[in-house]
Amino acid sequence: MNVENNIKDLAYMTGVINTMARNKNFSLYFTANAKEQMKARGISTLDVINVFKFGIVEKYIEKGQHKGEYKIHKYKITGDYDGRNRSVRQISLVILVDVDRFQDPAIKIKDIITVMWKD
Repeated sequence: MNVENNIKDLAYMTGVINTMARNKNFSLYFTANAKEQMKARGISTLDVINVFKFGIVEKYIEKGQHKGEYKIHKYKITGDYDGRNRSVRQISLVILVDVDRFQDPAIKIKDIITVMWKD
């Protein structure tokens, strides 16, 4: 299957990202902006991991905008906040995903660029 044909299929991308996050070798790459936003909002790395494990890809935002980034795609994924307050809030992440059928894995999360409350 050519994964590049599924980049705008939100259900497919949700399944792939949820499965990736449940792997013990799952790793995250935060931009400085994302780290600042997490600190300001009291969102932990564990909260972000839970969004990846159980969240839903809500939106395909766009293809990479810089030269040479034609395989990079931007998505918004949202999931429940399981922090100390156990509020009803949700966390949204804007992430960059590398999609290239010639790589292993063919889909790889590159960066978390934004961490925010959905509301």
